[in-house]
Amino acid sequence: MTLIKNGRLVDAHASYQADIQLKDGQIVAIGQDLPAADGERVIDATGKVVMPAFVELHAHFRDPGFTYKEDLASGSQAALQGGFGTVNLMANTKPVVDTPEVYEDIMARGKELDLINIFQNYAVSKNLAGEEFVDFATIPESVKFLSDDGFGLFNNKQTFELFEILRDKGLGIMIHEEDKELSEIDYRYAEDVHTWRDVYFAGKIGNPVHFCHVSTEDSLDAVRYGKAKGWPVTMEVTPHHIYLYDSDYKVHPPIRAKADVEALIAGILDGTVDAIATDHAPHSAEDKANGSPGMIGLETAFPITYKVLVEEYGQPLELVARLMSSRPAEIMGLNKGRLEVGYDADLTVIDLEKTYTATNFASKSQNSPFTGESFNGLIEMTIVGGEVKFERENE
Repeated sequence: MTLIKNGRLVDAHASYQADIQLKDGQIVAIGQDLPAADGERVIDATGKVVMPAFVELHAHFRDPGFTYKEDLASGSQAALQGGFGTVNLMANTKPVVDTPEVYEDIMARGKELDLINIFQNYAVSKNLAGEEFVDFATIPESVKFLSDDGFGLFNNKQTFELFEILRDKGLGIMIHEEDKELSEIDYRYAEDVHTWRDVYFAGKIGNPVHFCHVSTEDSLDAVRYGKAKGWPVTMEVTPHHIYLYDSDYKVHPPIRAKADVEALIAGILDGTVDAIATDHAPHSAEDKANGSPGMIGLETAFPITYKVLVEEYGQPLELVARLMSSRPAEIMGLNKGRLEVGYDADLTVIDLEKTYTATNFASKSQNSPFTGESFNGLIEMTIVGGEVKFERENE
């Protein structure tokens, strides 16, 4: 058992001073002056914030096949240091996650590590080639989402057929929206055209679609239109797309213009945006120098989101909890993301008065444009399943 005392409890629905007690992987009590049981660990959170551990919808751990960039262990440590208790991984490994064997191997090794909750997406097409669908009949029952992340979907007819199959099988899909033919002309057109198409298909066919790393004003408007229609669409934005603009740091989709940043933040404020997701994309220094797109993001996600939404836009911390904890957990169908009795005991303890400097990342990779930058809000502890999995040493 673990008892956290005197902290400010913050989730998507409330912010108040209280103690919180954890047992057998769940929250079992919340209240004032809760007594400690014999042998129970007591954590003093005076002056600190206790939030539900963050749920990452979109990350790459490069394992198997590219473990010189990241592996399940190093990625999990990066997640813990960023306050994440759950991470959903993309399928672009080597071999690609397009067979039950590769999928089950990753899931088993993640469980054996016993650090964070690891979920693994399954590819849509064999070898992510965008030509032939995977064998839907053999997809394990535990798979929550399919995704060819990093690649846009197929032509209109194939996409229509895919959405019908996913609807009938009850499978979700996460989409990196990019028309590769249009990418040669303009990345903005490449994202916007496919986003509008797939919002329309989601509504007319009726299968849930989650839009990854939405980055433009018009793509945001497409999802907003779909939601206004009552269509089953959700979306995420990344910390770097709501913080940076007019930057040439290479990511896909690219860093956009200031008007796009302002539109994304407006979408957060009006509820169109469901989640903050990092698209954590580790690369070696050599690969990055040779043009590989992407950045690591798990360890900087909360400080950047806190800076933009709370410090710059004056929003309550409850909004951050909604975007990084409760709503992603809902999208994944998990009993997480809330500070209520009966929910999973995944929590993070944060000192908002301490400074976090982006350096010496736990990730194997160091490809971040934020290196050396300082932010308010230091993740001091991450608890998963009621057990302390990360505790920052006094500095």
